[in-house]
Amino acid sequence: MEQRLSSEHAHVNGIHVASESSCPDRLSDIERDVKDLIGALVQLGVKRCSQCKQFFRSSDPGALFENGEIVCYSCIPNWWSSRSPELSIADRNKIEAKLSSWLRRYHRAEVLKEVPEHAPDTAALQIVTTCSECRGEGKLLEGERCRFCNGRGTVWIVVPR
Repeated sequence: MEQRLSSEHAHVNGIHVASESSCPDRLSDIERDVKDLIGALVQLGVKRCSQCKQFFRSSDPGALFENGEIVCYSCIPNWWSSRSPELSIADRNKIEAKLSSWLRRYHRAEVLKEVPEHAPDTAALQIVTTCSECRGEGKLLEGERCRFCNGRGTVWIVVPR
């Protein structure tokens, strides 16, 4: 075990340890070491959920939703319900499209035209989003009613349990 001691600091296996420093100095050293450790994890391909603070491998694309914030699948419902009212309509529509695509790709989400009858009982997650086919207009280019949302302009994204 490598140890280098000075009157104020010690290094044990490359970790900075304050020996006779004040409590605020030691706390500052610990905070710096934790920040360095988190930085090292990021370099190894590990990312942290902005909500629950758990770490996930970035090699698993279904574990984390990234859109300015990194959010794990488990935190999506609470994050989205608190975050979406804070967004402009354009930003919300953009993130909804990205979120629904991510949910469909990695979590077997289904796009439904109408409110699912048994969704509260059978869904792990459900959100209402703007229909990506008609962009929320309810009509297609030819002026006919959008068949993807039945002219409502919105669809349900439902992730089964």
